[in-house]
Amino acid sequence: MKSLSNQVSILQVENQTCPATAYQSATVCVPVRVRPYAIAGIPTTICCGEPIVTNEGATCAGTLNGRCSFTLTQDICIEVPVEFGARSRVGRPFVECGEVSNEDICTDCDEIDRSVSLC
Repeated sequence: MKSLSNQVSILQVENQTCPATAYQSATVCVPVRVRPYAIAGIPTTICCGEPIVTNEGATCAGTLNGRCSFTLTQDICIEVPVEFGARSRVGRPFVECGEVSNEDICTDCDEIDRSVSLC
């Protein structure tokens, strides 16, 4: 008895396709929130001149437990990498049938009048 695999031949048919590309211009907008921050680095103390030594009982000038304040302003530019993309989905196809023939009508198919929309 012959095996079933020997009795059955498998016919493989490759589908021929005609790739097409469509382009859609679009303006894409996405809200971007930028929240600036500042991180203080390690301060460096620079001694200006020699220390001054005074006799006991001398008072210090300035404010007790005071502080010095100043404002530092820096113009910055923030680079925000954002990837834009899109997903696409195609709808169901429509067809408007044209000529049928037993002769090769595809050889000069690039000369077909495409001024009539098929959609």
